[in-house]
Amino acid sequence: MLGETLPVQQKNIAVIESDQTKSRTLIAMLKDLGHINSYALENDASIFQLNTVKPALAILGPTLDMDSCIYNIQNLKLIDPLMPVLTSSKDCASEGPGLSAFEGIQLIDPDPDQDHLSTAIEEAIRWKETHRITKDFPVIIGRSPAIMEVRQKIRKVAEKDITVLVTGETGTGKELVARSIHFRSQRAGKPLVKVDCTSLPDELLESEVFGFQKGAFTDAYRDKPGRLEMAHGGTLFIDEIGDISLSLQIKFMQIFEEKEFSRLGGTTDKVIDARVVVATNARLWDKVQKGAFRKDLYYRLNVMQIDVPALRKRKEDIPLLIHYFQNKYCFEYKKDPLAIPDEVYRIMISYSWPGNIRELENVIRRAIAVSDWSFIIDELKHKEIESEITAEPAENADPCLPGLSEMQLLQLFKENDFSLKKISKAYLAMTEREVIIKTLRDTHWNRKKAAQLLDVSYKTLINRIDELKLKPFE
Repeated sequence: MLGETLPVQQKNIAVIESDQTKSRTLIAMLKDLGHINSYALENDASIFQLNTVKPALAILGPTLDMDSCIYNIQNLKLIDPLMPVLTSSKDCASEGPGLSAFEGIQLIDPDPDQDHLSTAIEEAIRWKETHRITKDFPVIIGRSPAIMEVRQKIRKVAEKDITVLVTGETGTGKELVARSIHFRSQRAGKPLVKVDCTSLPDELLESEVFGFQKGAFTDAYRDKPGRLEMAHGGTLFIDEIGDISLSLQIKFMQIFEEKEFSRLGGTTDKVIDARVVVATNARLWDKVQKGAFRKDLYYRLNVMQIDVPALRKRKEDIPLLIHYFQNKYCFEYKKDPLAIPDEVYRIMISYSWPGNIRELENVIRRAIAVSDWSFIIDELKHKEIESEITAEPAENADPCLPGLSEMQLLQLFKENDFSLKKISKAYLAMTEREVIIKTLRDTHWNRKKAAQLLDVSYKTLINRIDELKLKPFE
């Protein structure tokens, strides 16, 4: 690109600062250093305003709080994953205590002198020129303690050529973790090859992994290398390994132990040099105890385990994820920024997201694509009700004493006559309904017996059944 061949002093620099005095000071210092294309931007500048400047580097001013720094970094990195950012926020720096989700975030003094600023800019531009991060470099968004622990583990194991087991529910980002390990390792310049154990039956999966020789079976008209060969020198990512059969588990175990394999129908062994990362949403140890997964393979894979938390266990990250995906898809689809109504935002924060980050991303992508948030209200409320009906009772919870869900509380908060008395009334009504339903079920809808157990008259129970519109299938 033409911009990449320009001298450092001619590259565009964006200064993002809420204090205009400090912003003018930084701009003047940059001009004195010869950076003639320096532009001051407001803290709330949209991703499209940032993209108009097309900065080669951004400086975040010292008055920005951590949330503002993170939001701006997310937008800048959506424009250019390689864009270096200078900030005085230690929590946002790439090597800081918060371990930034992004690379190239460098720390500077809150009030840098010219020499310090000049050196920081030169180092940042040099970092960009010497790093080769792909456009789809994996980004794990969040600053909750749980996700910071995941990032810390990734950094610890990435340079060590050991097998890693990544566990977690579907949609939590296990593949992102595997990709992060690869791109932070010494094998980053080599292939990252994925084997999806859920997409193919055993016979086809075996030929996909090992490859085959011409004539090995019907329709094998030519030699075909397998995923193992393709991953040579790089990383082999085996997704959902808990789903493979015991016979394939034996073959994988042999490969991991001997570092050799042969194609189907082949007569010679091939040496394999690949780092192995596996992922599963299953409880592998439970499978081991049931005889569905080999114990020796389990121990061979579980050298280092990284458990990716469910989104409901790190709800403090939801606002960051909403902001990131909202801007990502507005930018990708070239749509004007689509503000999220307060009601929709509250529902998205309180919703349990059983599909985890994948579900959240897809909901936001759909809303941006159709330029409408209204469908989210009914859709998520409906899903929340369904999940409450099918969910297992909480440990030590009394099934006769239900609590109001976050969604139900949210509905009460929105109403104009909201009060503590109203919450108490709603809770009592809900409890009464559940107790009546449970008693009727226990008595197989013998209403006279149910009335006796509930210590009410038969007529009172009949009236309550009519008022609550209860039917025998409930």
